[in-house]
Amino acid sequence: MISANNLPAFFDKFSPETSLQYIDLHIHTEDSDGLIKPKFIKDFLKNVPHLISITDHNSIKNNLKLCTTKNLNVVPGIEIGCKDSFEFLIYFDTAQELEDFYINSVEPFKNKYKITRTEKMYQFYLEEAKQYNSFISIPHIAGIAQKNYLKNKSYIKGVLQEVDALEIYNHAIPKNRNLIAQKLRKKEDKLATFGSDAHINKEIISFHNFQNNFYEFSYYKKNFYNICSIVALFGKHLYHLFEIS
Repeated sequence: MISANNLPAFFDKFSPETSLQYIDLHIHTEDSDGLIKPKFIKDFLKNVPHLISITDHNSIKNNLKLCTTKNLNVVPGIEIGCKDSFEFLIYFDTAQELEDFYINSVEPFKNKYKITRTEKMYQFYLEEAKQYNSFISIPHIAGIAQKNYLKNKSYIKGVLQEVDALEIYNHAIPKNRNLIAQKLRKKEDKLATFGSDAHINKEIISFHNFQNNFYEFSYYKKNFYNICSIVALFGKHLYHLFEIS
C-alpha cells in the first residue's frame, strides 16, 4: 500500500532513489500548525532514501526552504484550507509554480484568525490549481469530525470527479477510516497518495517505523502520539489567536 510502486507517475521526477524507505506526502511544520522544525527533517532523513512533501496549511515557506536543500527529495506542495474547512493537498511540478500559486491564489485570501482556512471555497482552488501542472489529492476523506468529508460535505461526489487522487493512508487517523478511503479510491478509480499528517517529531518516527520496522511499530504509541499532536495543535491555534489579537 505504502510503497514507491503505488506512487502516481507525477512523483517519479522528484526522487532519484530506486528503493525508497520513507515516503511521506503530508507533513506539517512550525510554519503552520505543526511543531516540526526543518532541521529535524534534514537530520532524520540524512541516510534514509526518501520522498517527502511539506504541506503546511496555506503556507509554503518551509517547503521552499527544503526544496532547495541538498540531498533532500521534496515535492513542492501545500495543504489548502477552504472557507468551509474542506482541504486539498496540491502538489506542483516546480517550486516556482508552487510559489506563483501561493502568491496569486492563497496569500491574498488567508483567514486572519484560522491557520487552516482561507476565504475561498473549494471551486476556486480547483480552478486555480488546474492552471498549473498540478496534482490534487483529497486528504483524510473519511477522517474524524469536520475532516470526514464523506459525512459532512454534500458536494463531495462532485469534488471526487475533479481531483487526481485520494489519500488512502493517513497515519493520524484510525485504521478503519483509512480502509474506507482505500475502498472509495478503487470505486472511483483514482490514484493514491499517503502520508503521516505529522505535526510533531514522534509522528514522523512512528510513520517511518510503520513503513520499515514493523516490529518496532506500536499502535498504542501511534495513538498516544496522535493525542499529543492534537494537544499541540490546540496550543498552536490558541497562540495564533492571542498573537493577532
